[in-house]
Amino acid sequence: MLEAWLTLLLCLAAAWAWQHVLRLRERATRHARELCERHGLQLLDDTVALHRLHARWQRGSVHVTREYRFYTSRGGDHRESAALTVRGGRVVASSLPSIEAAASAVPVASSPFMPASLPRADTSTGNVVPFVRRERRTLH
Repeated sequence: MLEAWLTLLLCLAAAWAWQHVLRLRERATRHARELCERHGLQLLDDTVALHRLHARWQRGSVHVTREYRFYTSRGGDHRESAALTVRGGRVVASSLPSIEAAASAVPVASSPFMPASLPRADTSTGNVVPFVRRERRTLH
């Protein structure tokens, strides 16, 4: 009987911890989206991923710090990495790409599968790049 209660308690604790982590990630995603909007950036893939997790003993208690990484773009031409640090339930630091780095980015060389210049779409529609079909090539 005791094993059943202990198993149930462990399952409930794991479910609560999982839910807590998901809420923190949603909060980090919301904060990253607000940061990008405030600085004129586009949040790519609409995802924020946990990069680093560490715990420290400070002032008699354990403080868990999570670092989230996400990608941004200025105009959709290139990807820049950005970071967000959450301690406990509060956002304590954020790091966005600099304007100079975004302005001096070198465009990616074109490949035979992607034309060098794609038609630009309206940036308010999201992060969708239009697909342009090229002429069909055959081996003979």
